[in-house]
Formats: sequence, C-alpha cells, structure tokens
Amino acid sequence: MNITEKLNDILVSLFNNVLKIEEDAIKNSSRHNLSITEIHTLAAIGPGKAKTMTQVAASLKISVSTLTSAINKLVNKKYVNRYRVPEDRRIVKIELTEDGIDAVKEHDDFHKRLVNDVLSELNEEEQAVLFQSLYAINDFFKKQRIRVIKGDTPLKLMPMTLGDVTIPVPIFQGGMGIGVSLSRLSAAVARCGGVGVISAAQIGFLEPDFYTNPKEANIRALKRNIREAKEAIKDVPNKGLIAVNIMYASRNYDQFVEAAVEAGADMIISGAGLPMSLPGAVKSNKVKLVPIISSARAAGLIIRSWTKKYNRAPDAILFEGPLAGGHLGFKEEQLDEAQEQFYDTIMEIKEEIADLPGCPLIVAGGIYTKEDVQKVLAYGADGVQLGTRFVTTEECDVHPRFKEAYLNAKKEDMVVIKSPVGMPGRAIRTNFTEQVEKVRIPPNKCNRCLTPCKSNEAPYCITQALLNAAKGDIENGIVFSGSNAYRSNKMETVEEIFKDLTS
Repeated sequence: MNITEKLNDILVSLFNNVLKIEEDAIKNSSRHNLSITEIHTLAAIGPGKAKTMTQVAASLKISVSTLTSAINKLVNKKYVNRYRVPEDRRIVKIELTEDGIDAVKEHDDFHKRLVNDVLSELNEEEQAVLFQSLYAINDFFKKQRIRVIKGDTPLKLMPMTLGDVTIPVPIFQGGMGIGVSLSRLSAAVARCGGVGVISAAQIGFLEPDFYTNPKEANIRALKRNIREAKEAIKDVPNKGLIAVNIMYASRNYDQFVEAAVEAGADMIISGAGLPMSLPGAVKSNKVKLVPIISSARAAGLIIRSWTKKYNRAPDAILFEGPLAGGHLGFKEEQLDEAQEQFYDTIMEIKEEIADLPGCPLIVAGGIYTKEDVQKVLAYGADGVQLGTRFVTTEECDVHPRFKEAYLNAKKEDMVVIKSPVGMPGRAIRTNFTEQVEKVRIPPNKCNRCLTPCKSNEAPYCITQALLNAAKGDIENGIVFSGSNAYRSNKMETVEEIFKDLTS
C-alpha cells in the first residue's frame, strides 16, 4: 500500500471513529434523547442571546425551511423556545430552554474529555507536533473547499443565481462617479447579461437646481437614470440587472436608497463604510443587497449585524481590493500589504461566507483582462467587477476628455491622493492633483455631500474637483481611475469587452 492509500485510510478511519464515538456518547446519555443532528442544531443556537432562524440556518449550511422542520421537533421536545419579535412580527427568533442548555453543555463536556484523553497519552513535545499537524491538515482542507481544482482547463464565468433572479454573465460594471456610469453605460452592460451599475454620487450635477437644491436634484436624476436604463433593456432576452451604487458615507443615504428602489433598481451596492443600516431602508426582498467590503472580518460583521437586526443576509458580497479606483477601503500605509494578501483575502472571505447558503463572492480591484478574471476565479471568486476598462467604451456616459485622460495616461501617472474625508483615492495625475499636494485649495461652496467632510478644514472640495473632470475640465479636476488605467489604448464597445473576457 502506497502513502496515498495509507493517508486516505487514516483520514477516513479518523472521521468515522470520531463520529461513532460521538454517536455512542449521545445514545448513552442518561438525561437526553436526541439525535446527533439535533445536538448539532442545539449547538448552533447556543446558550446566550436568542438568534434568528436565518442566523442558525446559515451556521448549519441548510435552508430556513429545512431548519424549521428540525426546530418544530425540538420545540415539541422542550429543548427550544420560539417566538416572534414584537417590533417586527416577520422576524422569528429561537433560544435554548434549560434542557437545551444542559444538552449542549453535556455535549461540550464530552468533546473536552475526548481531547483530554488524547493529550494524556502524549508528552508536551508530542502534543505540539500533533497540534501543528492537525492545524496544517485543517487549513489545507479549508482551502480545498474554496480553491478550484488545479488543471489546464480554462475557468468560466458561470451564471450567478441570487434568490429568484439569475445573472447570465456575472460581470459587474463598477459604479463610477461623478457622471461616469449613468443610464447609457449601465444599460449596455445589462444588455450583455451583466450587472450595469449607476453611480448615485452627485448624479444630479447637470440639473439646473443642483447648487441650490442638491438633494432633490440628485434624487430626480437618480430616478430618471434608473428608469431610462430599465426602459432600454426591457425587451432584451437574457438580460442582466440594473444596480445602483450608493456610498454609505453620503448624506441623505436612506432617501437615496428609497428613491432607487422606487424607481425600479434591481440591486443596491453600497460601500464607503460598512452599510449596516441598508436593509432597514429596503422593504422589498426582490431588491438585491450587496455590501462592498475589504476584509473577511468586515464580511462577518455585516452578516451578523444584518441577520440579527433585520433577519436578512446579503445577497452577495463584493470584495474590493486595493488596486481599485476612486475611494479605497484601506489606509494609505496598508495598500502594499493589502495587495500582497489580495488572493489570500479572497479565500478568507470565501471561507467566512461559506456558511451562508447562496451568497456568491464578487471580486474587484485590478481586474482588466481575461487572465485577471481567470486568476480570481481560481481563488474562489464567483463573479468579477470592472470599472476602469468600461470608461474607454463608446457607451460610457462621461465627457470625451475624461476618456482621453485614460487613453493618454502612462503608468507613472497613476497616483494615490488624500481625500478630504480621510480615505485615500486612486486617480490619474493632473495639474490639480499636483497642486493639492502642495497647498490647500479652500472650497468655495459646500454641497454637504459626504457626512465625514468638514468644509472649513478640508484641503479641497472633492466634489467640485470630480465635477470639473466629469464636465471635461481635466486640468482642474480629479480623474478617478483604477491602477490599470494606463493600459487603456483604444476605444471599445461594451460588447467587445464581454466577448474578450468570456471567450
């Protein structure tokens, strides 16, 4: 017998022996009449605060309907209490009874005794070797759960299902503001089967009352762009979705979300801070909610917060790496290290959301070619988001001079600037970016666009700088871009990009 066969036999035997010992311990319990599945369900609920059905189902990797059947039996056996939240009768919470807590404690004590029995046979050096070996084996299999099996066959972007809708080609177009991704670009992407994204950032900048009535101007323009995009694809077969990107740091955030839903947006994508309150502003489960995060920890915080407070989980998670354009979810001193860990972070996030059934991972930041797509898929991504490459398309809504800035850019023109709101931002070097590195350019007027911004202290007005660029005044503006903007050397169509990335 070779080493492969021996190792396989050891692993199979180890798994079966532990399972049999656990089953026997439960069967021989003098206090409880429970199956191993029921014990694991009780352990997932755990002592302490009550949990929602969604939280427990996610932990067990089963559907809420399957969990409901198991909970019915445990309620009848008086191991679980179930009740509806008075403030929102739609939310069902479950908690352990005294008998349930006792059963979990008995099971935990069994595991402690089992581990202690193993350790008692070993000296300290042997214990350390055992720990390191089992840790390495566990880490290996954890990665195998999310890493694509190695091979020479090219990976494919497979259709993505989000509840009751399917995205034929899971290519998300980045939500680029100000004035870069509006109705025309988003409709073109959705027409190809992807997710076209409208940026809500100061979207009403061309409205006649923008400077006197910015909130109403932005809401009016947002609704119009959504309706125009939806109308443009209404008869398209195998079409994708129309989404809206709304920065969580925006003033009047809830009103923008509600306006997007009212106008018919299929999805809300939200970042620039962890969008903890997003589900509270969206009453319809038909509208898909996708938070933008920069770490596995952030993904976990979002999931736990949403399931606990709103009994709702994200429909997908969007991980945006440090090579993305615009505002970045990292401190400037973290950028290099974050890029070194980019692919490991993909795997960590995939592991974090593995217990959330039907929650795909979209990866963004530096995705430009088919090879870039292939690589992130190999590390566990289910879809990708591109922003930079869509700027130099015929369908992109932005001013032609903005596109020319991309086409003329060199690698050394890619810069990271300091935003007035404390976040670094990636852009193309312009006269303005060089100027603000040296002197403060006091804002003439504050549009009160971002909550953290204080105009009396700001080194410059980022909204006005972005508006200038969107209108073609590149010298006095900021041209946000991803790290690959210098690779733009020709105008394309959206359809050509889709064919290139999926061929």
